[in-house]
Amino acid sequence: MPAIALKDIIFEKRYYALRHLFFWMIYLIVFTIISYSSQSNLLEAFNTSLINLPLLFLYTYVAVYWLVPHFLITEKYGKFFLYYCCWCLFGLLLNFLFRYFILIPWHKGKTAPSLDINSVYRQIFAIFSFVVMNTVAMFAIFIKMFKYWHIEQRQKSEIIKRKLTAELEVLKSQLHPHFLFNTLNNLYSLVHEKSDKASSMLLRLSGLLSYVLYECKADEVPLGKEVDFIKDYVALEQERYGERLEVSLNFAGDINACFVKPLLFQPFVENAFKHGTSEKLGKVWLSIDLSVKENQLSFKMVNSCEGNINLKNREGGIGIKNVQKRLELLYPSRFKLEYGNEDDLYIVSLLLQLNRVQERNLKIELQNKN
Repeated sequence: MPAIALKDIIFEKRYYALRHLFFWMIYLIVFTIISYSSQSNLLEAFNTSLINLPLLFLYTYVAVYWLVPHFLITEKYGKFFLYYCCWCLFGLLLNFLFRYFILIPWHKGKTAPSLDINSVYRQIFAIFSFVVMNTVAMFAIFIKMFKYWHIEQRQKSEIIKRKLTAELEVLKSQLHPHFLFNTLNNLYSLVHEKSDKASSMLLRLSGLLSYVLYECKADEVPLGKEVDFIKDYVALEQERYGERLEVSLNFAGDINACFVKPLLFQPFVENAFKHGTSEKLGKVWLSIDLSVKENQLSFKMVNSCEGNINLKNREGGIGIKNVQKRLELLYPSRFKLEYGNEDDLYIVSLLLQLNRVQERNLKIELQNKN
């Protein structure tokens, strides 16, 4: 039988009876010890705490299940304070009547002594009764408020998660049309020229589309598949540029042991061609270096460009601003992105902290268990 976590007892509905049982067991233990210190009889102290239990049930549950949800949670603090004070006075009166007419005659076997007005006042507003009743009630209210706070935080976290997921899907959907538009333009040019390269280009395009449309639905993909995507994408562009384009691709490290978010590098490569090499006359070149060392991925891309360019303000494609936003959503506090011009070069440098296969599998197992 799996062990029951404390948070499950507090928050899960199926443990409703169990957590209430625990609460009142703690009350019995604590106040039996307190009563024993004054009565010097453990059984007598336990019986006294047990006999007072029904009254504390009523007092505590009215406070927790009526005053808290109707006034405290709804931020009616003035009314909550007023009603709680009234309920406290009524509770003290009930406690006095319980002790005077039930506890003393029935439990202790004594005739309740006659009381004058002053002694009645002292008995009703006895400090010990006030402390016991409100200590139990306040502890229960604290637990209830903590549960409300936890549920609210969990709901906020779920809303943020859904918002992030929606934003990521919007950003991801921006990739597909521009990628298709550019690649189909390249293919059209080759078909129009009746080039023999059109068939091989069509096969590469089919593979890329299959990856984009199907495999990219996963939350993470093997880094090796992203590398294959880069190779095929660049190969398609090489078909169009021919000898005018010089490419250097370097991939190092244990690439197959890591997972990344899908289409992570495609915007950089697409922008390199769309806003860099395509706008430069004559010989153009592109260099991509990707390496993995332990859990750190290093990606650097350098391409030739015509003067200073600003990818943030270009129309079409995925600007660096959107790419950075996507990284902030996908890898919060786990990435470093730098980009900019140096003479006739445009340089993009990205450092990422990644999950390796073993860590990812462990994470999936823990999620399945939960």
